[in-house]
Amino acid sequence: MASVLYRLGRFSFRRRGRVLAVWLLALALLGGAAAAFMGPTSDNFTMPGTESQRALDSLREKFPQAGGATGTIVMAAPEGGKLDKAAVAAVVGRRAGFRA
Repeated sequence: MASVLYRLGRFSFRRRGRVLAVWLLALALLGGAAAAFMGPTSDNFTMPGTESQRALDSLREKFPQAGGATGTIVMAAPEGGKLDKAAVAAVVGRRAGFRA
């Protein structure tokens, strides 16, 4: 493998002008093809049947103005204390069952 890479490097160095021209031509062709065959982009992505997709569909249905919104719950322990699993589970359980 090392000898193949050595020969490739030697070939490229000796014909650096041609190698550079081939790379520039390939870059131009790829750029031209990308511009010629470019289609419209879309940020609409769905995965039917998944739980998160059902939730987003439900939001879109019930609250069209906030259909793509997400939320975050931040919990803080009392000063000098710790969050216990029961308190966290209670909040998560209430939010998991939340229906608008």
